[in-house]
Amino acid sequence: MGADGPSTGRQQVYRYEQHCPVARAAEVLTEPWTLLVLRELLRGSERRADIAKGVPRMSATLLASRLRTLVAHGLVTEVAHHPRDKRYRLTEAGRSLRPVVDQLGRWGQRWLTPPGLRDLDADVLLHDICAQMTEDRLPDRPLTVAVAVADAPVSGRWWLALSPDGATVHSGIPPGGADVRLACTLSGLAGAWLGRQSWLRAVRDGSVVFTGPPDTVRAVLTCVGVSRYATRETA
Repeated sequence: MGADGPSTGRQQVYRYEQHCPVARAAEVLTEPWTLLVLRELLRGSERRADIAKGVPRMSATLLASRLRTLVAHGLVTEVAHHPRDKRYRLTEAGRSLRPVVDQLGRWGQRWLTPPGLRDLDADVLLHDICAQMTEDRLPDRPLTVAVAVADAPVSGRWWLALSPDGATVHSGIPPGGADVRLACTLSGLAGAWLGRQSWLRAVRDGSVVFTGPPDTVRAVLTCVGVSRYATRETA
């Protein structure tokens, strides 16, 4: 038993050498980072650079290897584009994994202990928030949110650009000023967005502070909402 890959030109994967479909699926899906790459593809990322934003601690070489494996097994296809800007899209087989990935997220949210501070990264958290803003939650007009995270390393400042076309996160201070300012701790922001506590409770305990016109703050909160995996805290 070992990592002998099949002789069809596919990327080598660990082989369990069992007939069981669970074992065979695990050979492809449970290599480190593979499910997270799939998560980013399911959110609509196509360019390698955009996928990398959701997995910042994954090396470029490993990301390229995992994408080749997914292409070789028919879960992802390369889209013809500029030679220096490859695009990747899920095939029907890849898209059919959405319920599997979502169920893993819900299971982890329900049964695992909450993430500790060492598990939290402001870049990843804010990227995650933007990536999960569905079309029905986006604002009717462009909004800019300046974000200051008290316990984040380095500068601890970001800004969100929200518009009817989508949401993006950027490092630093918004060049044109902000409609709303958000000051928070990393654990406070993560706790509210993951539904470990309500936004109202986070505001009351001071771990999340919004500054701006009330109607605009409400519009931003509508955009942000909660994670698709969130528990439903109402207090």
